[in-house]
Amino acid sequence: MDVKATQELTRFNVISSRIRLARNIEGLPFPNAKTRVNAERMRALFAGAENAAKGLFEYDFYFMKDLTSVQKLAMVERHVISPALQQNSATGAVILEKSQSISVMLNEEDHVREQCKEDGFNLPLAYKRINRFDDRLSAELPVAFDDRLGYLTACPTNLGTGMRASTMLFLPALKLAGSIETALTKFVKQYGLTVRGVYGEGSSALGDMYQLSNTRTLGIDEESIIEIIERATVEMCLHESRAREKLAHKQGVQLYDKVARSYGILLNAYMLTSAELMSLISDVKLGVILNILPLKDTKPLDKLLVLCSAANLALATGEADAEQRDITRATLVKSILKEVNK
Repeated sequence: MDVKATQELTRFNVISSRIRLARNIEGLPFPNAKTRVNAERMRALFAGAENAAKGLFEYDFYFMKDLTSVQKLAMVERHVISPALQQNSATGAVILEKSQSISVMLNEEDHVREQCKEDGFNLPLAYKRINRFDDRLSAELPVAFDDRLGYLTACPTNLGTGMRASTMLFLPALKLAGSIETALTKFVKQYGLTVRGVYGEGSSALGDMYQLSNTRTLGIDEESIIEIIERATVEMCLHESRAREKLAHKQGVQLYDKVARSYGILLNAYMLTSAELMSLISDVKLGVILNILPLKDTKPLDKLLVLCSAANLALATGEADAEQRDITRATLVKSILKEVNK
């Protein structure tokens, strides 16, 4: 399949691409260890990581202890920190690029977890950008590395490259056709993948979104990992495309009615919960892909999901009451959809 055909196949179904690197510092106990860490060494970790970012990208530095619970949850919703880092108010911190593509988590499961997330299907760009930071980090700090095992990590499953490459996929047709579990099981076996929900390990596939990532990190190089995930992603999108065609043929009227009703609710609802919005947006995105709605792109809808998530909406509006947030969410959704539809 040529580049143009791949882009056309994946443009609606690959929401984002991410590269994450796990790194640790020689002689420093892992973050989850019971051993007390010398304060000076901890300051050296923070300083070294920040020095690696200086001049490379514009950033903000946040200590978890200085953030409110709502601020931390908002970062989880935006996928710039993990739920694990959210819980570490003692030593956790994050260096966050102002554009929020790059985030460097400090004292999560590992001392440093660097990640770069790019919109759409672009794992090579994500790797190129985060690898620049990684090279600078190694120049600033004594990163733990073994000639036989590669990068040493808190969890043995990350040994070697310490790299997880992943794509976030939107797979509504496979879900509606009842074949999503079969397809995902096949891919796990064929490619050695891990399939997770929207917020990573242990989370559910909200909004028909699934995260595909590599399982193997030892005895394989970074380029090969990216190639495996790219092949699996393209093939999964091909399965989704075929399922969509069959669905449109078998359930044409019912499917179009479902999409139109969901779009109508979003344009007219007085209140919307986060869960309702996630489900309705999934239907509307499918309608965009099938060209049965006036909207031309799904990206504004993906951004709308983040903007209207509970913590991010609370931060933006200062509204703490859940019912009032549901009202505000519905108003915001109507306003943005009408603007996008102009």
